[in-house]
Amino acid sequence: MEHPHPQRLRPPPRERFADDLTTFDLVRTFDALDLEEGASTDGHRQITLFKRGPFTLMALSFEADATWPRHLTDGVVTLELIRGHVDIFTSEGRHTLLDRGLSVIQPRVALSVHAPKASHLLMGVYLEPED
Repeated sequence: MEHPHPQRLRPPPRERFADDLTTFDLVRTFDALDLEEGASTDGHRQITLFKRGPFTLMALSFEADATWPRHLTDGVVTLELIRGHVDIFTSEGRHTLLDRGLSVIQPRVALSVHAPKASHLLMGVYLEPED
């Protein structure tokens, strides 16, 4: 499918998130990220799989020794490791996540991620409602 912004790597979000039910083949999703042309950012590539209201779901593919720089989010963050090994750094120190592991991070906790080896990670962000 050709889309109106030729410089975009993917169709715009309003097209990707329009269906009532969205199903993902995660093997194909991560294979496509791994094969994407162009330079990665800090050794990782990411795509937003779904976004609606306070919820965002992203797939992140890390090359060996890649980093995801420090982030602070006003909501709960879930990190589900599909394949590989990542170290999650918070103010409490390093937390290791291995194949098929899941971490839940409380709102407003600064975190960064380092992947010692190639890894695939699903990240969910659940923003808290504004007061």
